Amino acid sequence: MPEPRKLTDPAILKALTHPLRLRIFRLLCEQGPATVTSLADRVDADPGQISYHLRELAKRGFIEEAPELARDRREHWWRAVIESYAWSTSDFADPASRAVAATAQQLQIENQIERLRAYHAVSATWADAWLDAATSSDSSLRLTPDELSALCTELTDLLRRWSEVGRVDPKVRPEERPDDGRERVFLFFHAFPERS
Repeated sequence: MPEPRKLTDPAILKALTHPLRLRIFRLLCEQGPATVTSLADRVDADPGQISYHLRELAKRGFIEEAPELARDRREHWWRAVIESYAWSTSDFADPASRAVAATAQQLQIENQIERLRAYHAVSATWADAWLDAATSSDSSLRLTPDELSALCTELTDLLRRWSEVGRVDPKVRPEERPDDGRERVFLFFHAFPERS
């Protein structure tokens, strides 16, 4: 997994403050290239709406067209250019920029929690091997800001290494990928200071 794209421009970050746009981007990152039609089917939205959001994501450098995947001139494929991004609220000084960062952060948190709820709603449908492999954990540590930063760096490095294990070539059509028994695994964590 390449280094996350550092977002410091509120106009670029604003692209991720729309729920449908964020969902489309997530699908392209996780499931690989897709057409407008297939994305519209997956998110139950109008193709015109999907096209608009794809153009907005492309304008800000998150995705690009993938013309080499098209079978004919009517088919338009899109793929993610970046797979991960990061920002810090401290990079946004003025109130309007901080509001954009706060909105993006809130949407991201809501999305993460919703995905966890969705998994638990259907967890009984997964094979025991997947149920045994899935986990959740929380910890309470006493750390300095530097120690917390070091911990997060170690965890990110570990995730980067594991993300290479099942990496799929973004230039391969979804139906041409091998069936190797892998499923997408969503992992998220938050680390933050807390006062009792």
